[in-house]
Amino acid sequence: MAHRRNLTLLLAAASLALSIPRARAQDQMPILTNHDPKATSSDPKISNFDVATVKKNKSDTHMMRIMMKPDGFACDNIPLKTLIAQAYGIKQDLISGGPDWVDSEGFDVDAKVLGPTLDILKSLTPEDLQSMLQSLLAERFNLKLHRETRTLPIYELVVAKNGAKLKELPPIDPTAEEAKAPADRRRLGATSTGPGEFNGEAVIITNLADHLAYIVHHPVTDKTGLTGIYDINLKWTPEDQPAEAATEVDCAQGKLVGPCSQLTGPTIFTALQEQLGLKLQSSKGPVETLVIDHADPPSEN
Repeated sequence: MAHRRNLTLLLAAASLALSIPRARAQDQMPILTNHDPKATSSDPKISNFDVATVKKNKSDTHMMRIMMKPDGFACDNIPLKTLIAQAYGIKQDLISGGPDWVDSEGFDVDAKVLGPTLDILKSLTPEDLQSMLQSLLAERFNLKLHRETRTLPIYELVVAKNGAKLKELPPIDPTAEEAKAPADRRRLGATSTGPGEFNGEAVIITNLADHLAYIVHHPVTDKTGLTGIYDINLKWTPEDQPAEAATEVDCAQGKLVGPCSQLTGPTIFTALQEQLGLKLQSSKGPVETLVIDHADPPSEN
């Protein structure tokens, strides 16, 4: 069987761009990369983009775009808070502080690597690319922030009462390079997502938990105890109302009728139980957050 892989962060070809309405900035989409999965910690590194332009978006559009290009990173109409989420691999609603404009004003960024470092760019890991974006934000926005661990509402992903409805796949033999990494970093497959849909080939449950966090707007901790590799196909009806998770819980428990009557299919909570035999239960736990201490608007360049 051909080895199937997944990037912890969303994979995108150089020509692919993600465009979403400004109103959906809280969707918390992970950063796009064209990462070569063969890259290892011994590969050459570059710490900064060679050239970059950062300027306030002055168009009337409400669309946002983020993409990884063959020579670097680019985005249109992206707020600084969203860029921080991309750079630090954290959900946007776990970032606090800073002036009002950090999540209300959009910026256009075009950051490039030149000359011989282009080949190195192709071999960088998602963490390397995030580090480069962190450096860019610190330089152009004079960004300063710190981490804080707070006790916040979370969800625990557990096995439902009647048991999981997942079939474990045979183990995937690691390549020689992968064998050097810890086992939990080798068991990676391929994922694809869309509105109301999650598809995973040869993935671990943590992959699903990470995606669910973006859907229910709270961190999701894997408490299933399932350690195998699975093919996962999950479909539900997206719900964009405020306090989305609470509404869906009430719908699933039959506590609300009006809002639920507008749904044409199962909520994410119902779909998890019916299709996968898994359940999201409310809890509280330590969550790492980012606090913006200082940020300045970038000078036009």
